[in-house]
Amino acid sequence: MWRKTVAVFLAVCVFFAGMSVLNRTYVCYGQTAEEAQSGSGEAVSVEAPSVVLMEQSTGTVIYEKASHEQLRPASITKIMTLILIFDALKEKKIKLEDTVTTSEHAASMGGSQVFLEPNEQQSVETLIKCISVASANDAWVAYR
Repeated sequence: MWRKTVAVFLAVCVFFAGMSVLNRTYVCYGQTAEEAQSGSGEAVSVEAPSVVLMEQSTGTVIYEKASHEQLRPASITKIMTLILIFDALKEKKIKLEDTVTTSEHAASMGGSQVFLEPNEQQSVETLIKCISVASANDAWVAYR
């Protein structure tokens, strides 16, 4: 059931990401970050506040924008965390009834949140719901 929820959430994210791609120009494969930033080669227009485009097999950064700037967690990070939680549940490393204590750092998260308090304890099941339904940054940080 949880995997189906994450799959639906991911499908919705991909749909909206696909819709936003229609009005943007991206870096051509093989274009260096210097070419992209200098304007030589194909024009680059990315509205996202931060971007890193990396070639998978070599790890070469093809394009970056504010790559070292600290930002709030993105939804894809939360999805990955949910997948890791579900894997841990499947491997019986954790149980839905296990409790997680919210740190000061987790409670201080901005953006989407469920307003967890420092030292508040919630079950893994509740945090899964907070992450998947409310996209809560504080619940995501509390769990990890």
